[in-house]
Amino acid sequence: MTRRRTRTALIAASAATALLLTACGGSDNGDASDDIPGVDETTEEPGGPEDEPEDEDRAGRPDIDLGSDFENIHELGGLNDPELNEVALDVQGFQDAVAEAIVSHENDRPALRYYIAGPALGATMTMLDGIYEQGLSSGGTTRYFNYSVTLLGDGAATFSFCRDFSEVYTIDATTEEIVEEADSDAKPTLYVGRVEQNEDGVWQTVEYDPKHEANECV
Repeated sequence: MTRRRTRTALIAASAATALLLTACGGSDNGDASDDIPGVDETTEEPGGPEDEPEDEDRAGRPDIDLGSDFENIHELGGLNDPELNEVALDVQGFQDAVAEAIVSHENDRPALRYYIAGPALGATMTMLDGIYEQGLSSGGTTRYFNYSVTLLGDGAATFSFCRDFSEVYTIDATTEEIVEEADSDAKPTLYVGRVEQNEDGVWQTVEYDPKHEANECV
């Protein structure tokens, strides 16, 4: 299990329509496609911590500073293949890179363009602009689980995972006052997407799409 913390990170519940991999906003993430070619939405059962890959020492990956007050928990076990694990770890980097951009209110952090490209980058930058204008951020814990990866060949793959944001609350990024409490009844959302491997071997997210209240996340 990989844990990352951010002092003021992902926008919760009502504000999540502007977020990367929108929690409550349907398919409104710019160029992200509703039907991503090659996506297999079947999932692997997550394994225990001893089965989960570690990403701390992967050479060349940019540092991501998520602070101390917000936690991203990634449950990456169950893929049972080194190459699938590498893809999943770079998808995890995608999530953490956007969280860093939100907490810092800086969209030029190195990890953002390291893990994101193509239509997904354009949609993410637009989303970040909206968040910065609103002056919102979040506290609490987000859990990512049921990671699945399908290799397509020719340096491409599809992925899916579930995002549980039921412990995330919205705050004012300047005052850190709570704007909206966490919704403990919020249902996890399934996300599907496509990654492409660049010349440096990084699996960059190029498309993503949320599917709400999917059976895979129950």
